Amino acid sequence: HLERLKPVYRERKLAMRASLERHLGDVVTTTDPEGGFFLWATLRGEAAGLDTEALFPAALRDGVAYIPGPAFTVDGSMRNALRLCFATSSPERIEDGVSRLAGTVRAALASSRAGATA
Repeated sequence: HLERLKPVYRERKLAMRASLERHLGDVVTTTDPEGGFFLWATLRGEAAGLDTEALFPAALRDGVAYIPGPAFTVDGSMRNALRLCFATSSPERIEDGVSRLAGTVRAALASSRAGATA
């Protein structure tokens, strides 16, 4: 059973990494997990100041869910990181979700830029 599923999960992981690179490559780095069903995305550069916990409600409104980085720390750090599941979605659905997430991130960046110039 595992031998049959491993290629499916690999395809989904690679689809998510490629989609993140396509849509958010300028502001995100990702892990390349050797196992499991999740990858980490860390906001960097201009987006490093975004708080993934604060961004979560907007992502949900845009139809995307993730686990904010602080949920995995005892001290509330990793505010610019998020954990994404690739196991349960097709490559097409992953592409749609990452595109939506990119819209959420880009809107938050635009808002923070507008606030900085006000």
